[in-house]
Amino acid sequence: MTLMLVSTVLCFITALVLAYVRSGYPSPYRRLLRVWAEALVLQGLGWLAFVLRGTVPDVVSVIFANLLLLAGMQRINHALHLYFERPIPWRRDASLMVAAVLFLIVVQWGWHNVTVRIVGMTLALAWPMVHGLVLIRRHARRPSPPSFRVVAAFLAATVGVLLVRAANQVVGTPVESIVAVHPTQIALHLLATLAPVATALGFALMVATRLQDELAEAANTDPLTGLANRRRVEALARPWIEDPQAPLCALMIDVDHFKRVNDRFGHDAGDEALVWLGSHLRVQARATDLVGRLGGEEFVMLLPGTTAPEAAVLAERLRATVAAMPMSFAAHGDWPLTISVGVAPRTPGDTDVRDLLRRADDAMYAAKRGGRNRVVLAD
Repeated sequence: MTLMLVSTVLCFITALVLAYVRSGYPSPYRRLLRVWAEALVLQGLGWLAFVLRGTVPDVVSVIFANLLLLAGMQRINHALHLYFERPIPWRRDASLMVAAVLFLIVVQWGWHNVTVRIVGMTLALAWPMVHGLVLIRRHARRPSPPSFRVVAAFLAATVGVLLVRAANQVVGTPVESIVAVHPTQIALHLLATLAPVATALGFALMVATRLQDELAEAANTDPLTGLANRRRVEALARPWIEDPQAPLCALMIDVDHFKRVNDRFGHDAGDEALVWLGSHLRVQARATDLVGRLGGEEFVMLLPGTTAPEAAVLAERLRATVAAMPMSFAAHGDWPLTISVGVAPRTPGDTDVRDLLRRADDAMYAAKRGGRNRVVLAD
């Protein structure tokens, strides 16, 4: 009984802590922590109902208590669904809840059988946890961060104790209620005491890990086109430039007369043109190529394992396909769009990515001076 009371208090305290710290997270993440906090409140109410057994009617200490614990387990499962951006299985969980209500009514007042009630509800409580473990295993990145492993470990331990409890009720020494003194009951209550804090902390760290990953991605991604920005391009290209044996070429790509697009159609249309060109470059690139936007109307493609003649052929194909497909603005119709491309193969003097990009940039400006809509190979 004492352990259940401690579980109740810890569930409520941990829920309050989650509710408090969620205000420091961006809006999309607050819902995740709120749902987990709701799960803790439901579990705390369930344990409280068990604690009150003997002082409140059985409908509260048996039926409501079990249903509250089940709802709490399901809410944990919902939080994991939201985290992994999977649809919440409302229909399945509602069906399980209705079945649990009918089951408890029957075994409590119709066909009174403690063993059947304990086994049935134990398996019902284990089901959302099993499904949560499946979600983590299927959708967590590899290798899993420590926060994922903490949550999975406590979910797995809870499932294990629940299954042992059900098996003991059938083939071992059955107990008459959840408040009975028995090794499996004690293990269950110990887990119920530790798990709320451990899993809540683990889940909060999971959310923080995702936020950190997204911030890192944002710092390395051009927000308009979704391509790598200059910092990301230089970081990814560093291993290529440090391998003197492998061919490497850079294409510097600039939109011709881009200011005319902005002046005639507005900056929204200019952004639309840049997004279109970024998407076109990504489609034309090979799986090994790196496409980025360096700023303004200037794009770059890095081509590992590519010689200068091969890079020139690719650059000419890009130039020709862009020129052959006038940009279609939603509100203004078609507008001819062309690009100038500078091609630079890596040379022994290119000791840094910036050296290679600088020579490609010089070749691109030579294409501009030569009349635009053309490809120039660096000397």
